Amino acid sequence: MKKAPMIRKAVMLAVFSLPLLILSGCWSSLELNERLFVRMLIVDKAEQGIELTLVFPLPNRLIPGTAEGTGQQEGKAHSYMTQAGADIGQAYRNIQANLTRRINFGQTRVIVVGRELAEEGIEPVLEFIGRNAPFYLNSKIYVTTEKARDIATIATVSERFPSDVVAAFSQFRSTIDTASKDVMAANYNGGDAVLPLLQLDKIRIETEKEKEQTWVHPVGAAVLKEGRMVGMLTMKEMRGGLWILGKLKDAEITVQSPTDGKDISFMIRNAHTRTKPKLSRSRILIQIETDADAGVLSSDSNIDLEDPRMLKLVEQSLNREIHRRITGAITKTRSMKTDAFNFSSYIDWTYPRQWERIKPHWREIYAESLAFSVRPDVKIRQIGTIKESVVNTLTPKRRDEK
Repeated sequence: MKKAPMIRKAVMLAVFSLPLLILSGCWSSLELNERLFVRMLIVDKAEQGIELTLVFPLPNRLIPGTAEGTGQQEGKAHSYMTQAGADIGQAYRNIQANLTRRINFGQTRVIVVGRELAEEGIEPVLEFIGRNAPFYLNSKIYVTTEKARDIATIATVSERFPSDVVAAFSQFRSTIDTASKDVMAANYNGGDAVLPLLQLDKIRIETEKEKEQTWVHPVGAAVLKEGRMVGMLTMKEMRGGLWILGKLKDAEITVQSPTDGKDISFMIRNAHTRTKPKLSRSRILIQIETDADAGVLSSDSNIDLEDPRMLKLVEQSLNREIHRRITGAITKTRSMKTDAFNFSSYIDWTYPRQWERIKPHWREIYAESLAFSVRPDVKIRQIGTIKESVVNTLTPKRRDEK
């Protein structure tokens, strides 16, 4: 009977304490107007160690009516600062010493590493990310073919910030989509990974004041072995990697017609990939099964896709091309002795006891004796309303006119 009053007192204490907890203050003593939120972190190798570039929005130019083009205040809505140091921490402190606001990495979504540093090893970058609690672990990591700092100056024609331009490549699956947490996990398991590779070029944009602008575009993927960049995948090999990782969103594939050898282009959608390891006493097999839907984008061929026999032949050509892309990506990484697509994790998950025996010799097994079974199954679901290629229907008429 005495327990009931005690329970009531405990409930009342909790109810009256709740407002005090709510009013106890925010999670940090710094106000928003005392912070500088970094959108993109860029790391390069420097003579004295590390060169760090931070790209951030300018709060005084984000207010409506004060952005570029309004006539009230000129200039872009973002800026960047670069400093060097013996390590990333020192370079970071050098940047902070020159700013009136406290740097915050809570909104950092893009990390870019220059090739020279990537070839030396990206461990310093992972160390810095892991030590700074506000870092978003789903932030995307990229490697550039040359120095990365210039990516802070890329043209922002369709986006507001350079980080948005770079992030869009992963968002729309134009390249490999690799988050910082993925690289950290790979680093823990041996350091083999594949990162999107970007290249900077100069192009002319007629609508801009400075017509020649820095432009960035994907050129494949960087392959890491034990945390160091050891090679690259071409765009076609990289797209094979997208199939392997199950990260293909929309893709355009062109194959030659079985009737006249002319091009037929398809849009691939709804792709799904399943990877299964099979262990026996004699061999280790990795089964990769993928399926997707395809729709005809364009055709220069005279083939009749309404004929089931012809449609089947084109499907076979399409699946052969996908098979080549997947095996091409695997073959390239095997030549580097790097398990960039993390096939070992499937074996570890499915056969944990056997994996402990295989693990010390995994690189040699992967490069020399691992067997693969690649089975693409892409079905052509849409051929459009045109039975015959427009090119073929118009060409005879043009000849008659002549």
